[in-house]
Amino acid sequence: MEFSELFTQGAREVLPLARRKGLVAYFDCRGPRLELDDPGPYLRAGIHRILLGIVDCFESGFVMFSAEVEPPVYGRSSIVIHAAGTGTSHPADVAGVLQRLELDSEAADPAQGLAARAQGPCPATAGLVQFVDAGRDGLVISLSGEVAAQELPFEHPPDAAGAVAWLVSPLPGALDSVETRLRQLGWHVMSFERLDEAAATTAATAAPMLMLVAEYDSQELPLLEQIAQALPSVWTVLAVVAGSDTLRQRRQSPVDIRVLPLSPLELERFTAHVDIRISTAQSRLTSPAPLYVQESRRVLVVDDNVVNQLVTRGQLEALGYEVVVAGDGIEALDSCCGEPPDMVLMDVDMPIMDGLEASEHLRSLQRIGSLPPFPIVAATAGDTALRRSACLSAGMDGYLSKPLDLQTLADELQRVLPQRPISAET
Repeated sequence: MEFSELFTQGAREVLPLARRKGLVAYFDCRGPRLELDDPGPYLRAGIHRILLGIVDCFESGFVMFSAEVEPPVYGRSSIVIHAAGTGTSHPADVAGVLQRLELDSEAADPAQGLAARAQGPCPATAGLVQFVDAGRDGLVISLSGEVAAQELPFEHPPDAAGAVAWLVSPLPGALDSVETRLRQLGWHVMSFERLDEAAATTAATAAPMLMLVAEYDSQELPLLEQIAQALPSVWTVLAVVAGSDTLRQRRQSPVDIRVLPLSPLELERFTAHVDIRISTAQSRLTSPAPLYVQESRRVLVVDDNVVNQLVTRGQLEALGYEVVVAGDGIEALDSCCGEPPDMVLMDVDMPIMDGLEASEHLRSLQRIGSLPPFPIVAATAGDTALRRSACLSAGMDGYLSKPLDLQTLADELQRVLPQRPISAET
């Protein structure tokens, strides 16, 4: 896997939590393209550990997720990942994150404006974790280390050469650093607060090559679909946060629906589409149809009922997923620790360890970096408001009622486990 894609996936896992808190988030990844030799689940777990840590520290304000990589030397590349933030934080929350990171805080130099700092090894990656509390100026949690990787060279670094991109977002920062990154790739960027304003502008001026819209109130997709049909030469993109209900429309819509933050490779693909050196005039006349990877994803089904196991396995396999089965919460923990799945479909009422307790254990292991992040969806016959609330409180991402309807199951999988976009194609 390419490193910036792995880092982007880590940011996508924690961005919904940041948005629920009202935090403005910034994302960036700098350095050469690196193909990781064998990242396994542990680098992803280490990334999740510190990104989630900074989000947990703040109740309001601004957070940033950034990574810097160096060109590899003899097959090894240095990486530094920073999770930083400023705003309203509570000492108890910060202390809890420090404990979770297994770092002992110590007094720092007040002359440098530092209230505390700490460091220690990352149990997931064996890299170095550093924590700096700069008081009112904010907090920084960093992970540094080395990875086995090979650089992926550009034959032609993409250059938009002044092609026009329109960005639409009513909230500052909703598209993280997309504007800056597009400008670095040679785009001429114009920003709008409202989609109807951008749509009206298309009647008075030349249409852009790229229109990128941040989802705000779930009303953007119908208008963007009208624009896509009226202006087929415009590459229309709707950027949503992971878990958005809009993701259920991904296969049926002419709009390219993508998950925030957008990765460097996705922005490079947008640019390659308009780069006159590596694309044809004909290809630039029409925006490419949205393409999504169809690779198999692995789902762990946790259920103590043999009939439910068989039926659910059949439904998931019919939808193209690989399936592993566990009979209770203990077996689910063992399975996840042995080979982390892409998603867990969790029954609630089970002997030995029920689904609520198992989900809480899994989320705890993810917070400390022992497991990579993955969504957990409840599947239970007890459909009540109280039960739904308990599932969400236990850390689950969604809720399905038994018996499972195939289309409802497919829609929920599409929402919480969206197919990754093909980023490298031109």
